[in-house]
Amino acid sequence: MNDSISLYIDDELNLDEKIDFVKRIHDEEQFYSEAVDLLVQERLLCSDVVEEIPQISLKEKSKIFNLQFLRPYFRVAEFGVVAVLLVIFIAVRVPVKREVVRVESVSKRFVVYMPDSQNVQIAGSFTNWNSVPMKMVGPSGYWEIELDVTRGEHKYVFIIGDDKKIADPTILLRERDDFGSENSVILVEA
Repeated sequence: MNDSISLYIDDELNLDEKIDFVKRIHDEEQFYSEAVDLLVQERLLCSDVVEEIPQISLKEKSKIFNLQFLRPYFRVAEFGVVAVLLVIFIAVRVPVKREVVRVESVSKRFVVYMPDSQNVQIAGSFTNWNSVPMKMVGPSGYWEIELDVTRGEHKYVFIIGDDKKIADPTILLRERDDFGSENSVILVEA
């Protein structure tokens, strides 16, 4: 479709463009046909679509099978079904066998040399990352603690003073945590 035909139909051409449009219609048979077809289509689009509304007759529903009078009893029936299902669920519960899982733990001794520190703590996966104070071993500068640790892989860190965290210098396996520190990683076996 030629854009100038649409612009002509919508009356969006200036006088010079309208003159060119009329000359082109006069010279080109194909252009003339397309313009007339689009004008006829536009006339149809602008006309009334429906001339009259047809009459429709609806039959009234038979009242013999109308169950509207039972509607108040539906709620009672729904409640009854739920109550019966609840009683069945409670009465026929499948007994659950509970297995006692014994978690073996191993006593593990942690030692760190910090002679200039006033307090040293340990925090790790085996303490739920709660800080646990360590004890100083005499005036030697060593700090120690013995904890029950379950089998498996554990991560931990020493806390020197109030907030300085260091990995265990005697453990080579380490892992960076989400806070920029390094944690020591140990594997505890029974």
